[in-house]
Amino acid sequence: MWSGQSAEAQQQQNPSSADSDVNITADVFGHTAYLDGLASKININSKLTEMKDELAKIPATEKVAMAQAQRLKPELVDDSHMLQFLWAENFDVPDAAKRLARYWNDRYKLFGPDKLTLPMTLKGALKDDSLALSRGYVQLLPETDTAGRAVVYIDWSSHEPSVGYSEESMHRVFWYMIHVAIEDPNVLQRGVVMLIYPQEARLDQFDHSLWNSISESCKKSLPLRWRSTHIVHPNRFFSIIHPVFMSSLPKDVQERVVVHSGTKMKVLANLLRYCLPWDRIPSEIGGCIDLDFEKWLSERMTKEDQESFPKKLGLPIPALGSALKLGCPPASVPDQATSGVGQNGNNVRPFLLGQANNGFAQGGTARSNGAANAGAGAKTSVAKGPKDIIKSGRKSDPRMDRAVQAKLDDPALPLLEALRNGGFIFPSMDDSTTPQYTVVDSDNVKITQRKNQLLRRIRTAKKKVG
Repeated sequence: MWSGQSAEAQQQQNPSSADSDVNITADVFGHTAYLDGLASKININSKLTEMKDELAKIPATEKVAMAQAQRLKPELVDDSHMLQFLWAENFDVPDAAKRLARYWNDRYKLFGPDKLTLPMTLKGALKDDSLALSRGYVQLLPETDTAGRAVVYIDWSSHEPSVGYSEESMHRVFWYMIHVAIEDPNVLQRGVVMLIYPQEARLDQFDHSLWNSISESCKKSLPLRWRSTHIVHPNRFFSIIHPVFMSSLPKDVQERVVVHSGTKMKVLANLLRYCLPWDRIPSEIGGCIDLDFEKWLSERMTKEDQESFPKKLGLPIPALGSALKLGCPPASVPDQATSGVGQNGNNVRPFLLGQANNGFAQGGTARSNGAANAGAGAKTSVAKGPKDIIKSGRKSDPRMDRAVQAKLDDPALPLLEALRNGGFIFPSMDDSTTPQYTVVDSDNVKITQRKNQLLRRIRTAKKKVG
């Protein structure tokens, strides 16, 4: 039986051994209280000096991309940037220096020389990835878990490279979401958890190569502490891909993967044990957050444009939030039950933001992140009452209204029949040999998406009645 007290005692004795069994258990369950006192014990100025000395020892051939970034834009590899990697490695200076060098090498490979020093924004380094981004495959939930960790939500059914984007493009989207998450200094300290929803996905939507790339980035280059991964409501093909998925993760990361299956209430109860209560998870998996990704993209673009405005006027942009000023220990972390993304106004900006010339083509589906603007004081999107989320962008589709009513009138009515009663037309359903997951309606929307919409609307209607 794991004991939180003994774990914290062992962590206090050796806080840098983040991959020990006791630390992994503590990370998975969100018992990371030892981090609260870590900042007060660290002399940040001293660690930064050590970091620079350690970087100087790394052979030039292993830090070519970083040297190029420093030559083109020295401000990108400043003290605040180095501090992110120190946090990622629990202030183990040699490991932090190696991670920093790998980060720039991987960034060069993933984004190319033309985008190497562009700001990690929608109109900057992500300017050519609007198609992959619009899928809503990777989203940042509007609030942290109750342990203060950012929650990255992955919906495997949204991954459709056949529409025209590459694996590298989706990998870049993942990098972008992580950079958004670590704008909150609490997340740098507390870490990140991943919530994967595979229930509506097809077997071909699991991309082993993509997951290899993502896991390598998390383990070796991105400036984050990866705490745990939760796979929620696995479907029937999951037993096939589970060994493959696990093999794509490093061994110590495999110990941080938890699968949640069973009834909805059982899954919600299990997630609560891992600091993921129902009011902080999406409605797709039984929570109460209705995701609207198009809205999040719009708000995010506005935020990035506003932050780039002082740079255009020649005004200074703080590299560090007041909580992490050099020479001073960061402020203590808020209470675990209330800390969250967007609740702290002091941000560590990963990069100084500049306005790119190229526009960003906003598109896609209305999946969402609500308001993941870390430190922007944005309101959360936790559902306080019923609301309709229609992926086409309309407030309400009369056909969906009729389908919802038909299902409410007859709970035993199959979802497909309810959709047909509402007026949706599925031309290829007459062909019994056509797999249902490939069927689209007359508006070219997949039947699985329509079913998901219908289920969400039914849940909303029941909440209203309740």
